[in-house]
Amino acid sequence: MENKSVQIDTDYDKHALNIKFSDNLTDDRERGYILSAAFLSFCASQGLDKQEVIEMINTNYSQFTDQDGSTLFKRL
Repeated sequence: MENKSVQIDTDYDKHALNIKFSDNLTDDRERGYILSAAFLSFCASQGLDKQEVIEMINTNYSQFTDQDGSTLFKRL
């Protein structure tokens, strides 16, 4: 099995996250699975329980999808 990689950088000037995938990681479902697994693994390592993760997503998801430029990342 061939290794695949994801690199995430922040660009505070542009209020954006830059995500780079290795050339052999082209399937969007696989990309989503890897990013989701990394997020959930991080939450678990921080001691968050399932309900806390659900509440965090319910509270913040729209802040990443709003079209008015007021994203959560922009406020960091």
